[in-house]
Amino acid sequence: MNTTLKTIASFTIGAAAGLLAGYLTAPNSGKKTRKKIVNELDKSKNALEEAASQKLNEAKDLLSETVNSQLRKGKVVVDKTKDAILN
Repeated sequence: MNTTLKTIASFTIGAAAGLLAGYLTAPNSGKKTRKKIVNELDKSKNALEEAASQKLNEAKDLLSETVNSQLRKGKVVVDKTKDAILN
């Protein structure tokens, strides 16, 4: 796992744990507290999904660039080999 993604996940989990502890000790009704917890967990989940999606897209782009680069290099080698055989 990428260091940035680990950092984001750790921060999000820590923030969610802190909010959860705050909500559970706050003088609110149970229903209101549960609603706040669910909302915060949804926000955290969405943030993690967005970060993971971004990193996945970056990895796909990098893989695509690498494959295209290797294909170009392979074509150059094939062309040079053909030229060497024909000459």
